[in-house]
Amino acid sequence: MKLIVSEVFYSIQGEGPNIGKPAVFLRLSGCNLRCGWCDTKHAITITNTITSTSNCNSISYGCAQVLKNIKKYPCRHLVITGGEPTLQQDALIPLLEKLKDYYIEIETNGTIRLKINKYLEQINCSPKLASSGNTPYPLKIKPTNNKVVYKFVVADKKDLKEIKAYIKSNKIPDEKVWLMPEGVNKKIVQEISEWIIEICKKEGYNFSPRLHILLNFQ
Repeated sequence: MKLIVSEVFYSIQGEGPNIGKPAVFLRLSGCNLRCGWCDTKHAITITNTITSTSNCNSISYGCAQVLKNIKKYPCRHLVITGGEPTLQQDALIPLLEKLKDYYIEIETNGTIRLKINKYLEQINCSPKLASSGNTPYPLKIKPTNNKVVYKFVVADKKDLKEIKAYIKSNKIPDEKVWLMPEGVNKKIVQEISEWIIEICKKEGYNFSPRLHILLNFQ
């Protein structure tokens, strides 16, 4: 079984609990949502099926080739992202079996139940709000999982009411909540960050900048 890969690269984790840490990023193609402000459109296939390779940035790789591309970097911290990487869980399992000495975290929108939980050290679940343009969906990765944190991308102050309602209805502890500014450039991210920080201080949430946008790196 092959993985449909958008890219493999070595960088610094730009957001969330492991911000600032060197990591190898495995970006898989295909997503089951369409977010208006998506900053990785190159990882979205033309159709909603992961079997489509019509996106010119997607390449179908066997486990051995993906493993080789990951291990060429001097780092044992892997971030699996997308797109929505949980669409390819069955194909990921053979790869993860060979990476048991790695610290592995995954970025997910929380729409799909995890089959690969035992291989992961951290789950970064980013539920999509109404501002993303998606229809609300049930959360499939529950806060009872001690590996999960929830990252909310905030575009506007009106998002906060929705976030608070979401946190309450899903019984998410405040310490598992991370707020991040939406924005495609440094100026917008800085402007939104100023008032998000105050909300985090008031509510006891965590604040995450988006270093890859602020410092302009991959």
